[in-house]
Amino acid sequence: MGYLRVYTGEACEPHVPRALADSVYMAYTGSDGKEHVLNQGFGILYAEGVVLSDNTIAPRGIRNPRGLALEEGYGILAEPVDLEGEPAGEEGLILWRTRDFLRFRQESVERSRWQEAYDGARDRVELPDSLWEGIRQRWCASEPELRKVEFPLAVGWADPVIFDWEGKWYFLATNDNNNNIGLFIREADSVAGLFAPEAEPRCILDYDEDRELIQTFWAPEFHAIGGRAYILFAVGGRQWAPQCHMMRLKEKGSLTDPAGWEAPVRVRRQDGHFLAEQGISLDMTYFMAGERSYLVWSYRYGIGTAADTGSMLYIATTDEVRPWVLTSEPVLLSRPLYGWENQRGTINNEGPYALLLGDKVYLAYSGGGACDPTYAVGYLVADQGEDLLKADNWYKEPAAVLHRGSVEGIEGPGHNSFFRDEKGDLMIAYHAQEREQYHQRCATFHRVYVNEQGMPLLHLPQ
Repeated sequence: MGYLRVYTGEACEPHVPRALADSVYMAYTGSDGKEHVLNQGFGILYAEGVVLSDNTIAPRGIRNPRGLALEEGYGILAEPVDLEGEPAGEEGLILWRTRDFLRFRQESVERSRWQEAYDGARDRVELPDSLWEGIRQRWCASEPELRKVEFPLAVGWADPVIFDWEGKWYFLATNDNNNNIGLFIREADSVAGLFAPEAEPRCILDYDEDRELIQTFWAPEFHAIGGRAYILFAVGGRQWAPQCHMMRLKEKGSLTDPAGWEAPVRVRRQDGHFLAEQGISLDMTYFMAGERSYLVWSYRYGIGTAADTGSMLYIATTDEVRPWVLTSEPVLLSRPLYGWENQRGTINNEGPYALLLGDKVYLAYSGGGACDPTYAVGYLVADQGEDLLKADNWYKEPAAVLHRGSVEGIEGPGHNSFFRDEKGDLMIAYHAQEREQYHQRCATFHRVYVNEQGMPLLHLPQ
């Protein structure tokens, strides 16, 4: 037998704000007496924030976690606290149920019913050795010297996408070097060539007052939809309010030629209205699963005000002929209720990108501040064969799967995409913080490995 110890972290700004510290950390000790800190020292379980009557979020944390064996599986009990670490009113206890410490189900339970069990529990729970291998594969990091990547590869470029098209490789990203004005693309004969000195970025969509293409040229993504090439991106006009747009490559057009692209169009709902009449919409992505086409994007209302909803992920179907028009009503998938998503007022679920692997859809997304060392990536997971417009068919991983502890020397990794390189190896591209020389968001990529449970691991494994 071994045992799993549960505890909270220690707040230390700016890298570990209270929203991160007030979560359930875990460490496993086997029969050899060696302790293994899980998830690279990053919290694993977070109390869900409370959605208030005005649709804003009251953040919640936890204190005094306790582990216990249940009739079926295991549980972790904790007390909820508010943003300042004080008891959260008359709320009950939080219980996470699990069979294997790989997936968890969170629920609120009555204190009167669970207080005796909570008082009698300890900060550790005994586990059979048979569970350790699954826990190790999911939650344990490799040695630091095996987790180093070349960084930065592209200074001042965020939200990166790397892809191949008709025998060439391309790089798209938000250009932080010029205040996000314009869409730029690089072309090369190899992935490495995209980051060679001679790989000059070419502007394919520039500032244009007449067309209201003025600011926030954000998060361009390339997708092949119905055999045609598209770029999905957000852009705003004179008034700051970025909105989701698409533009399609003309027949026989060149990706690097501005004249090769049709005019951008704003994404619309099935009734013809714009996707967002109020608030902002951004970070749209596309994927196919079960022979259906889906769009996922981030929506936010009241940003910078007391009515800020936080950015939320929505999903809808579309078709391959007119993908800029939804064919279903938008469905809310996720809100930034966890502490790693919601800290210091960032309140983000953004940058979704789907990876189809086996029979699963892994929808990666980012939370926290996009220019902050605590920016991180999480997963929403669903079976490809399920109705993906039903939010209950998605499982939200409670912990971030790529964060500042995942890769040696990198802070704030996030807003990622996936691609396969020339050898067919699965890769993740993302931006992170470069604070020593350039003080900017910078792009890089590294390999993704898949464990025996079929889960893509975004930290580099042993």
